Amino acid sequence: MFNRILVPTDGSELSKKAAKEAIELAKNLDSTIIVTHIMDQKVPLSYEEQEDRANKYIKEIIDLAIEDDVKAESMLLFGSPEFDIEKVARKSEADVIVMGSRGSGLKSKLLGSFTQATLKHVDLPIIIIK
Repeated sequence: MFNRILVPTDGSELSKKAAKEAIELAKNLDSTIIVTHIMDQKVPLSYEEQEDRANKYIKEIIDLAIEDDVKAESMLLFGSPEFDIEKVARKSEADVIVMGSRGSGLKSKLLGSFTQATLKHVDLPIIIIK
């Protein structure tokens, strides 16, 4: 059914909640989670600062997966989260995406822009956690 579960994270509490749901799903299905963060090229931080932050977000979720004996992989990309999520989904060979309904920052009202873009551009089942 769902062998590879893609879990985008931005470090927000809601993305952590979604990751915990994805880990539980993976545990029940004996699946692998792929934790991803797309470093936004429009953010006014250096590549190194974004990479350090992204690796921290990813490691936190991978550690949770390991605690629950769930297989976990990671993918890190520099680009546009709204447009590159489809590329990440394809490259990861994901069967489903589990993500929060909105992330952090100014654009987190209602359904977040990243979540909206994912719904629009990715042709996979998507489980949205709120």
